[in-house]
Amino acid sequence: MKKLEKAGELLVIQKLYDYLIWVSPIINRLPRDKKYTIGDRLLNRLYDVLEDLIKAKYRSRKKIELLEQANVGLEIVRFYQRLILSDNLWDRKRYQFASKSVNEIGILLGKWVLSIKDTNEKSR
Repeated sequence: MKKLEKAGELLVIQKLYDYLIWVSPIINRLPRDKKYTIGDRLLNRLYDVLEDLIKAKYRSRKKIELLEQANVGLEIVRFYQRLILSDNLWDRKRYQFASKSVNEIGILLGKWVLSIKDTNEKSR
């Protein structure tokens, strides 16, 4: 079970990393005024989520707190993506891919949280 949990941790971090690699050049091609406002906010939030996940991977205490913080960060990312779509800066296809990617990350993050909670309950 521990090995499976570790694989899940690495998978969610890798998925977020891959998403950052995909979205960064797209954000850099936004019009200047959007690139330095909503684009920067989106990328900075994604970097914050990545940092929270990495910290959670290596910390035994505050793991749940970091993962919940990452989950809130992902929700904010979803809203930023919708704002970018509303400004007609992304086409539907790009938005659908971005949404699907963030949702997959969210599902993996949720599984990570559940596995920790299950482990904590079993150790009681």
